[in-house]
Formats: sequence, structure tokens, C-alpha cells
Amino acid sequence: MAAEQNPTDKDKHEAPSRVWEWLDSTHDLIFSDSNRAALKQLAIRLSIAGFMVHLLLIFLARTLPHPPFFIAAVGGNYLTAISTPFNFILFYEVITLISALPASTTRSIASQFEIVSLIFIRDVFRDIAKASDMVTQHKLTPESLPMFLDMWAGFLMFLLVAVFQHVAQRREITSARGIPTRETLRFIAQKRMIAAGLAILLLAMAAYTMSIFLIGVGRMVMMGQGGLGGTTTFYNDVFTVMIFTDVLVLILSLVISGRYEMVFRNAAFVVSIILIRFSLTEGYPYGAPLAIVAMLFGILTLLVFNYHVRVSGSQGG
Repeated sequence: MAAEQNPTDKDKHEAPSRVWEWLDSTHDLIFSDSNRAALKQLAIRLSIAGFMVHLLLIFLARTLPHPPFFIAAVGGNYLTAISTPFNFILFYEVITLISALPASTTRSIASQFEIVSLIFIRDVFRDIAKASDMVTQHKLTPESLPMFLDMWAGFLMFLLVAVFQHVAQRREITSARGIPTRETLRFIAQKRMIAAGLAILLLAMAAYTMSIFLIGVGRMVMMGQGGLGGTTTFYNDVFTVMIFTDVLVLILSLVISGRYEMVFRNAAFVVSIILIRFSLTEGYPYGAPLAIVAMLFGILTLLVFNYHVRVSGSQGG
């Protein structure tokens, strides 16, 4: 009778293993070198095509005597076309962010900092278009102030990303000794599963955003009214998803270590990402300073965490 139960028990143990193997192979398939190279080439081509199409529409809006509504809605300022390629570049960077998730928590956070810095530097081109009087008439207007704020905020974020990576690298060098435990390997496998799920969700979100965009274009062409939504909402949703992802990773990391300093560090990183999410929805002048505060909070948290680990190690010795 006991022998009859063994096959059932064996199947129960093998079923999760097969699921893990399938999820692991799905991750390798999505983030394979060939797929990432193909996506990079696609992002480059779409960036060029989007840039050229945007310039063409602006040219038609400026030259046609009575342009259709959907062409006139593009506007007549050539500078607005500069921000179009960055939308495709940002999408590729988001994929890079997701692929970095299984590597380490600090690398994932650094990638999110990189994306928000690119968003703000992209907004500089939008601000330049709005403050075109400063460019064409060589005069300083109140409309130019957001441009200067986003410009210097993006530069400072660029610096803070480098500082964060430097601090994180010093920690990885000191902690790279030893053989990974079974729990660590399982945690990495879980993060690979999350990354695969995130990639699928991201593609669905991108498809939904594109469909809304195309519906807006269709309404403008057919009915001569309506408007086109920006891509900011898409990246707001991306960071909202990343907040819950970071919380999930925080919970799963307790299996490896429930030490106080590790839990506090990961929780503080989640706070940083929440602040960054708020910075994307806040208008001038609060958005950029809020993002900088979030990055500074993440850097200071990592510095204190490294110090805390050294202190705990010396006490343990």
C-alpha cells in the first residue's frame, strides 16, 4: 500500500521542478543574446523612422495651406521631433532593466535610476520646443525655466547614478567571496521567473499603449477631433509595476537573509522607487527635485548598509 503512494508523491515533487525548469527556459528564451540584439536593432530603426515621420508631419503642417486636423495637431516646431526617438530608446532601456533583475537588487535599482534620468533628459527637448522663443529670438522667457531645471536635474541624476553604481560595486566586490547557497540559487531562479513575467506584462502594456495611440490617430483622421496621449503614462505604469515587483523581491529575499540591515535596505529602495514614481506625475517645479531626493536617499541607504555590514562583521569576529 505504501508502494502505491510513492508514484503519487514523486509526481508531486517533480511537478514544481518541471514548472521551475519551464520558467527558467522561458527567461533564457526571452532574454537571449539574439533576442536582445534584435530588439536593439528594432529600437534603432523605429527611432530613426519615428524621427523622420515626425519631421515630415511638421513640414506638412508648416507648408500646407489648410493641413488636415491630425497633421495640424502635430504643430509647426521642428524641435518637438527631437524627443520622439527617445521614446523608443527608453523602451529598450526598460527591457534592459528587467533583464538585470535576476543579477542583483542594487543593479535593478541602478537601472531604474538610469531610466528616470533618461526621462528627464528627454523632457529637456520638449521644454526646448516650448521655449522656442529663447532659441529663435535670443531672449530669456519664463517658459525656459523648466528646460534649465530638467537639464541640470538630468545631469545631476547622471552623476548620482554613477555614485550609486560605485557604492554598489564596492559592496559586490567584498561580498563576492564564497559559494552561493541553495537558498541563494533558488532566490535567483525566482527572480528570473519574475523577470520573464515582467517582460510579458511589459509587452502587453506597450501593445495597449500603442493601440490607444492608434485609436487616437484614427479619431483625428476620421472625425477631425481628439488628441494624442503622451508616453509619460506608460512609464508611470512601468514604475508602478516595479514598485510591487521590488516589494515581492523584498519578501522573497527573506528566505536568504532576514537580517535587519538587509530588510531595511531593500525596504528603503522601495521607498526610493515610490518617490521616483511620484516625481513622474508631479509637474514643474517639484518633479525633478523629488527624483533627486529619491536617488540621494537610495545612495545614503546603501552607504549606511555597507557600514552596518562592516560593523556587524567586526563584532562577529
